[in-house]
Amino acid sequence: MNLEILAKIVEAEASVLPFAGKLGVAQCILDNGNNLSAFAAPADDYSGESMQAVRAVYEQGVRRLPGYQILMFRSFNKYGPDGIPDWEKLVTGPAPIPGDMAYLGKDGMPGSWGHYYFGRRREMKNFRMLVMAGHGRNMDGSYDPGAVGCGYEEATLTRELTQLVKEEADRQGVSCDVAPDRNHYSFFKNGGSYDVTGYKYVLEIHFNASVNPDCAGNGQMTGSMVYIDQSETGHSVEDAILSNLYAIGSKQAWDGVVITQRQYQTGLMVQNHIRAQGVSHAVLETCFISDRDDMNWYQAHKREIARAILAGIRKGFGLDEGWEPYMVHVSIPDLNIRISPTVDAPSVGHTGVGSFTIMEEAIGKVNMKTGAKGLWGRLLSGAGWICLAYTEPIN
Repeated sequence: MNLEILAKIVEAEASVLPFAGKLGVAQCILDNGNNLSAFAAPADDYSGESMQAVRAVYEQGVRRLPGYQILMFRSFNKYGPDGIPDWEKLVTGPAPIPGDMAYLGKDGMPGSWGHYYFGRRREMKNFRMLVMAGHGRNMDGSYDPGAVGCGYEEATLTRELTQLVKEEADRQGVSCDVAPDRNHYSFFKNGGSYDVTGYKYVLEIHFNASVNPDCAGNGQMTGSMVYIDQSETGHSVEDAILSNLYAIGSKQAWDGVVITQRQYQTGLMVQNHIRAQGVSHAVLETCFISDRDDMNWYQAHKREIARAILAGIRKGFGLDEGWEPYMVHVSIPDLNIRISPTVDAPSVGHTGVGSFTIMEEAIGKVNMKTGAKGLWGRLLSGAGWICLAYTEPIN
């Protein structure tokens, strides 16, 4: 690419913006496949900062938003001059932001020139996972409910949690597919084949059961565990998943991570088929369906459980390498803190004015009326999530 032409386009789009704004435009050009027709005509000349931004992006790999693709930006003047996005115009106006793009942040000052950025999470290290729900419809049309206890059916719960994991993966930008809705044990037993070689990881979700049920509840959980095949070279991913589940109230069942052949001499049929293709596979026994305390925990924390699973996978596979906590400033006194990263979630309080550390990001709904999506940040304090649309980054 001709760096001088790129610098002139950056100058035309962001001459009055600080360096970060110029960097954002340069990244947007790159992320759009260098489609120069999507941007303003080149200026007659360029500043040193504009060329510096272009060289940083194109020669040094610097990105204004490292974890995201910046695919569009909109000006403060037309879409919210006070530095707060006008969602009605952005989502339903003459040049609407596509529904699969999220608000990523901004550069500029309220009442002045600036850009709102929109785009998507970048695919993480070509990582792709598959999640499978245990039990369900057999190949002969009959139905395998799995374990039944305390008023619950395993096959129903595995499908619920599978969907929650998928939703959380989508929100966090982790490439995740859901396996076809069938009993895979019956499928493979009847000669079925399923190509999973395109995945780095397959997580099969189950709920455990005990020969001595406790459906009255004794105040003690039985807990969570994972089965992995003896052919696996390690279990750092499963350790991370379980550590997260224990942190939100579960407890270690048996040895936590268990080699399958220790209990099932010939292994597990689904796991055998996945491992035969060279793909890592784990059976997550989320908790015990036969224990009232376990089921009370699951029902109260199911969305947190899905987030904990995803966080463990991200940590175990190193998908968050290079991402560090950062600080933002809140200048309005009544910014809601919500229990999960969406405007639909209940508020648990307000931030007040001040500086706050963000430990994790997620994409969720930021406007109830339009359904617009944007970045949310989880507070270091553990109080909950805040919408980053209403904050300023602190460099």
